Amino acid sequence: MTRISTLAPPVLALAALLAALPAAAQQAAPEGEAPAPGRAGGHGRDYFIASYDRDGDGRVTLAEYGAVRDERFAGADADGDGHLDEAEYVAEFEGRLKLQYAEQGREPDEFWDRAIKQAHVRHAVVDRDRDGLLSAEEQAMVAEDSFARGDTNGDGVVSTDDPLPPPPADAPEAAPETGASN
Repeated sequence: MTRISTLAPPVLALAALLAALPAAAQQAAPEGEAPAPGRAGGHGRDYFIASYDRDGDGRVTLAEYGAVRDERFAGADADGDGHLDEAEYVAEFEGRLKLQYAEQGREPDEFWDRAIKQAHVRHAVVDRDRDGLLSAEEQAMVAEDSFARGDTNGDGVVSTDDPLPPPPADAPEAAPETGASN
């Protein structure tokens, strides 16, 4: 699989984030429920596509995915050390969640609180060497794994053409695609 680089200039990261803003705001979800798919990502194919589909064609190529992840990483690296500590990681996600809520005419709610708590947990999970910092190499490994999980038909693109994977045999009854993630 193509290695996803992780160092893009922060100015390009901000420009790309602004360029990715959708033209129309999405409808607000009821209080305490997950927002509609958007920039803050989430669990499931629709959230993945909404978060990474830069050109709006309903498909996410590995190049699009890598570019967005690179820009987010570089933009989050406030101290420029090439790593994301927990505060930088969570602040980047919170910024995307704020934009998504604003676009959807929502105010922080119960879901918001859960999503921010989950961002702290995710940092610990993606920090594979457990040094408290997410490195560019760890970011690339996580990105490659997550893209491969979404590209269930193996065509190099995540889209609605990808069959949803069956739930694991030991998983509790499946919930609808909800939740925000990185």
